[in-house]
Amino acid sequence: MWQIEKRTIIRQSPDMVFDYLCHFNHVCEWDPSVLSARKTSPGKPAVGSRFQLTLLFGWNRIPMAYEIVAMNAPSVLVLKGTSRTFTAVDRIRFEKIPEGTRLTYIAEVAFARPNGKLIDGVMRMLFRLNAGRAIERLQTMLSGSPREPRLTAMTRMADQAIVPGLIGFTRLGYCLARHRRPVAAALYAGRIMVITGGTSGIGRAAASALYAKGARLVVVGRNADKLAALRRELRQIDGGGSIDTEKADLSLTADVRQLAVRLNRRYGRVDVLINNAGALFNRYQKTAEGIEKTLATDLLSPYLLTRLLLPSLRAAGSARIINVASGGMYTQGIQADALQLEKASYDGPTAYARAKRGLVILAGAWARELAPLGISVHAMHPGWVDTPGLEKALPAFHQQLSPWLRTPSQGADTIVWLAASPDAARASGRFWLDRKIRASHVMPHTRASSSDRKALVRALDDLSGLTTTP
Repeated sequence: MWQIEKRTIIRQSPDMVFDYLCHFNHVCEWDPSVLSARKTSPGKPAVGSRFQLTLLFGWNRIPMAYEIVAMNAPSVLVLKGTSRTFTAVDRIRFEKIPEGTRLTYIAEVAFARPNGKLIDGVMRMLFRLNAGRAIERLQTMLSGSPREPRLTAMTRMADQAIVPGLIGFTRLGYCLARHRRPVAAALYAGRIMVITGGTSGIGRAAASALYAKGARLVVVGRNADKLAALRRELRQIDGGGSIDTEKADLSLTADVRQLAVRLNRRYGRVDVLINNAGALFNRYQKTAEGIEKTLATDLLSPYLLTRLLLPSLRAAGSARIINVASGGMYTQGIQADALQLEKASYDGPTAYARAKRGLVILAGAWARELAPLGISVHAMHPGWVDTPGLEKALPAFHQQLSPWLRTPSQGADTIVWLAASPDAARASGRFWLDRKIRASHVMPHTRASSSDRKALVRALDDLSGLTTTP
């Protein structure tokens, strides 16, 4: 019989860690040797719950049936696995400590027939290697990486060199980064997440992923039929969270105010606010309230909604705000005294880029302001994504780069990651692409001074009708 014992400290409560490991169908998230896992018995995890796994051991794929044979929440969990050639017993102990949970993992493996000395030695080495990697990954997925995320000199140089940075906007950039800093599904479960613009494109992909991970999702959109279709689609996903929808035209401050009242009253807390709604309008338009439509939809609306939801965000205790920007903002700075372009000088991509620059500036300002309330703030951009909105707004760009564009799910990946990542919580106020902090400026003229940031807030307060912040 082989035996191995591993210990680690996880910065989460024993109840949460215990519940996550009881859902053994999630084991493929943290054990690299598990190719697939599914629960084969009904009901919540309990003694007798069964799971079917496929393991990769060396070059062999091994089917294995697991069963929970003992559990005492939240202190002890014992599982037994059986394959054609061996059995395994995993004993896991959970101890509450000031940092969170001290986890002790003891695994025992017994073979039906003795192996030769050489084979036994190789298999024992692989077993210990796989067990060690699994515990390290479990710790990372629940607690975060050992090193805090930061903007490296190499990344800054790549961004400022323009061409390497633009290559990162393509699907190649996503493929190179998709396994970076993984997050356990347990960190999404039951958290109230509000996402605007969630009925199409990147927002719809983010909503689908968050729902699948167990979030209590609230999707805001302006089209009732699309909202209803999304509800029907997501509720067909087995093991997902929940979904509510709210209809609002976010280009209108009156609708934003009414939406905030409903959300504050209905939920009382918001764990994650994702300011995703936005559009690029090639033709100059004003809203019924007399505000240029790009500014109203892409910058004023998320500003006002965030300010009005602060009571619910504060009530969450450790909330997050995610502003979805665009790589186009690299070309523009902010001019607080000229937020609204005039019809004669209007250019759709410029107005869009300036609004997205404003969202990035706000993320930094809010991060400093809201840190004492336990609220972290992030800005991100999804790269170049193949969406109906992009095809309509920039048809030539879409046609030329079509082979390199990301799917909506690839573009949404960093949004989903930011919503629960322990690493992201340790780096508030930063700008992200592909789960990595990126430079927020590549040209000197786009930088905003402290007075520029204050002027932006005053201008948005004036446009939204909020009391100006000193």
